[in-house]
Amino acid sequence: MKTKKKQKSTLINIYNINPKTSAYMIEVSLDDYAELFNGWDASPLRRRDLEPEFLDFLEQCGSEVPIKNKIELYLYLPERLKDEEKEKRSKTGIINNFKVVLFLINKNLKKMYRQIVTNIILSSMFLIAAYFFKNVVMVDGIFSTIFVEGLYIGGWVLLWEAFSVFFFDSYETRQRRKIFLRFLNMKIHFKYLKD
Repeated sequence: MKTKKKQKSTLINIYNINPKTSAYMIEVSLDDYAELFNGWDASPLRRRDLEPEFLDFLEQCGSEVPIKNKIELYLYLPERLKDEEKEKRSKTGIINNFKVVLFLINKNLKKMYRQIVTNIILSSMFLIAAYFFKNVVMVDGIFSTIFVEGLYIGGWVLLWEAFSVFFFDSYETRQRRKIFLRFLNMKIHFKYLKD
C-alpha cells in the first residue's frame, strides 16, 4: 500500500491533475500546429503521421500513468496562432494516428497468436511421433535413438517457444494496445498563451 501511495505522489509531481475530471494531464508546448506532425509527410493534416518523437513521448506518458487512470492531452500554442479549423483537423489527425497504431498492434498480435497455435500443433505432432516411434515401432540403433530424442527435443522446444511468445512477447504488445485504446478516448485540449 505504501508503494502505491509513493508512486501516486511521484506521478503528481510529474503530471498535473485536472481537478474537474481527476485525469492526469499530459502537457505539451508547441510553436505551431505543424510541430505535431511529421514534416516529411505531404499528406493532408487529418492523414499525416504524428511526429515520431511526439508519439514516443505520448506512449511513454501513457505507460507511466496507470491504465485505470484517465489522461487528457493539453497542447499549448501562442494565442496569435489560434485557428479553430487547424485545431479540429489536428485533433482528427491525432486520433487517426492512434487508430493506425492500434491497427498495426492488432495485426502484430494476430501474427503472434498464429505463431503460438502453429508451434503448439507442431510440438504436439513431434511429441506424438516421438512417443509412437519409441513405444510402438520400437526401433533399435544409434540413429533411431537420436531421431526419437530429436523429436522429443524439437517438440519441447516448440512448446516452450509458444509459451514464451504468449507470456513474454505478446504481454508487452497487449500492454501497448491498452495504452493506445486509452488514447482513443482521451480528451484533447488546445490552450492558447499570450505572447
